[in-house]
Amino acid sequence: MKRRGSEKKAWDGRGGMEMGSALLIKVVNRPALIGRFGRTFMEAIDLELGERAQQLCGEGARVWTTGDGHLLISEMVSRAGFEGRSETNFPTASWLLRLSGRRKPHSQAAWLADLRARWVGDGVTPVTEARRGRSGAEVLTRADLEIAGTVLRAMKDDEISLVMSPVYASDDTRKVLYFTCTTWCRAFDDGKSAPSAYLPSIARTGLMRYFDRYVLKRVLDLLRLSPELSIGVSLSGQSLVDGLQWEDLLDQLYASPDVAARLVVEVAECAEIEARGARAFIARLKALGCRIAIDEYGLAYGIGVGMAIPDPDIVKIAPKFIAAARRNDHALGKLRRLAGLAESIAREVVVSGANGDTDLEIVRNIGAGWVQGY
Repeated sequence: MKRRGSEKKAWDGRGGMEMGSALLIKVVNRPALIGRFGRTFMEAIDLELGERAQQLCGEGARVWTTGDGHLLISEMVSRAGFEGRSETNFPTASWLLRLSGRRKPHSQAAWLADLRARWVGDGVTPVTEARRGRSGAEVLTRADLEIAGTVLRAMKDDEISLVMSPVYASDDTRKVLYFTCTTWCRAFDDGKSAPSAYLPSIARTGLMRYFDRYVLKRVLDLLRLSPELSIGVSLSGQSLVDGLQWEDLLDQLYASPDVAARLVVEVAECAEIEARGARAFIARLKALGCRIAIDEYGLAYGIGVGMAIPDPDIVKIAPKFIAAARRNDHALGKLRRLAGLAESIAREVVVSGANGDTDLEIVRNIGAGWVQGY
């Protein structure tokens, strides 16, 4: 690859320059990350770094990945200008921390990278490093890091099980709308293998987008192998961002409309999202033919999710409402009103947490067409 910043450039005398020097960024701990988590995980880090570098540097910058795994940023404004500005610019340690995502919410995996940067092309080689120091916050998340490490190794070693649960008709249990997919991690003991036990740590360590992508990739493979299946996948708020990390999977959906039509993307009503970016991403999925479901409906007034998904295909009412409706008429009335609201915005309404004949009778009486058990 030709390095655009490797050519000699002339300074214009005002702190600027003709088409710019290049900043070469190295992941110092690349071998350790590959050894522990595998090359696929490292590729995800490289992709995230490249995407964030483009966001931070603006449209005037060119971001390249070199053959030896370095990141090269060229065609920038002057190096001198960056050195004289605030900490939001580079090549300061603070800027490298922003690049890694440690100072930005929704980092996926790049926060694990130790970065070193230097200017190339004009014989000037100042080096700046951003290393992970020990802090109170890091001590508090040590257990999270250990759990996340176990999950990442489980992904590498194929120890994540996809467990399917049917969403079926309230008047005919043989009629299935789709199967929801939950992920159980066999690397943990039985008491810790459920997603509720380990996913909070994955979220706190900023790895949800990486994990969601892994699950979605496996589900697409399964849909291709099983043309009779429709499967629902839950995406976190961290994942609802339109970006390069999704392009290969979106390309697969574009190339296989039959697969896209059998994919249901579930988003919890209470998910913390960036509404504009999430709406663009959801719109792309719908344009490809995927169905969109709002999950855990009724637990929170999800303004962000409501803006991102103004016209869901499916609404899934949270399990607590059917549980309460078994006990008293007031709760039953609340469930009925909630089902009416759901029906006003979606074609299909699912009551989650319904089990047994009594619950099925309640669901039929309130007019909801679908149920899902525990």
